[in-house]
Amino acid sequence: MTSATPEETRLAARLREGGFVAAEEEARELLSASRGDRGALETLVRRRLRGEPLAWITGVTRFCGLEVVVDPGVYVPRWQSEELARRAVASLPPDGVGVDLCTGSGALAAVMRRDRPDARVIATDLDQHCVECAQRNGVDARLGDLFAPLPSSWRAAVDVVVTVVPYVPSSELVHLPRDTFAFESTLAYDGGDDGTATLRRVVVEAPRYLRPGGTLLLELGGEQAHTLAEELERQGFDAAETFVDEDGDLRGLQATWRGIEA
Repeated sequence: MTSATPEETRLAARLREGGFVAAEEEARELLSASRGDRGALETLVRRRLRGEPLAWITGVTRFCGLEVVVDPGVYVPRWQSEELARRAVASLPPDGVGVDLCTGSGALAAVMRRDRPDARVIATDLDQHCVECAQRNGVDARLGDLFAPLPSSWRAAVDVVVTVVPYVPSSELVHLPRDTFAFESTLAYDGGDDGTATLRRVVVEAPRYLRPGGTLLLELGGEQAHTLAEELERQGFDAAETFVDEDGDLRGLQATWRGIEA
């Protein structure tokens, strides 16, 4: 790894003083985005110091080794969702069918497309701006609520449904990092009283589209896996397992739909 230039060192110190822990990495990204224009750099730095998401400022972020375009106003994919993406790829046959709900920038769908190029993958989102951003990332993204934009021919044919829906309990929104709460829309986070309002909708609607043996992957946290256990069983899901991040915090749930019992 090359040593930091004096300019990178000065900028990193400024960012660190502003409370940004990944100051060195962010300094390099801001310098690259400014393309040597000192006036532009100062504008970018001031935006970051106000708390605006770095990906909105530079226009891109990296997710599972993939450069993903992120337009201002679009949910920024987090590294914590990368395990969800890896599991989605592992559950998707080479010529299979995958669905990414609430796609945002299309990061999860883009990873599935990269690693399963012969599979069919559709992403959906309620926000036209997000749909356009995902399309810029090479994703077949469609406007609509959850499963509504999918073709009827996909019913009982989908191998994997993956999603990062809003799942933060309404009362906990105030605890989000400042560059989340101050700039990003609460619509991307607010999951209702216990955070499971949209999660429950996905659990109920997914069986119409999953084939028997198909996989449902949900990002969630706290006690939500326990909260959803009864609904998952009622809707015909088996083999539910949770997974955690490197800090030991719950990050997701994977379940298999057993199909309609005879």
